Amino acid sequence: MKQKGLSLMEIMIALVIVAILAGLGYPRYQKMVTRSKQTEAKMVLQSIYLGQDLYLTSQQTYAADLNAMDIEIPENSRYSYSITIENNGTTFEAKATANIDGDPAIDEWTINNKNQLVNTINDVIE
Repeated sequence: MKQKGLSLMEIMIALVIVAILAGLGYPRYQKMVTRSKQTEAKMVLQSIYLGQDLYLTSQQTYAADLNAMDIEIPENSRYSYSITIENNGTTFEAKATANIDGDPAIDEWTINNKNQLVNTINDVIE
């Protein structure tokens, strides 16, 4: 008489294989989710750069706050944003800071008047 179905050993081997694949895939998934959260900072900082460029054209100086440039931060923003004006209004640096993955490290992005976008502190563990 022939038996149908799987033995307990075959099921256990299949479960071990699935667990190994999940163990390898989950950290990569988490890393990609965290990197996608960084997109917010990049987009808002690029908006700040463009707003500062327009403000400089009309006012001959850079704006010290986001309201002067009519830049709206998303309501559920993960990052906090700040602008520093230097050299009598001829240069600026905008900064985005957040803890995007719940660990003690922060994530920090900056952009300056030369449109140099830099991840000064990376919260995404490589």
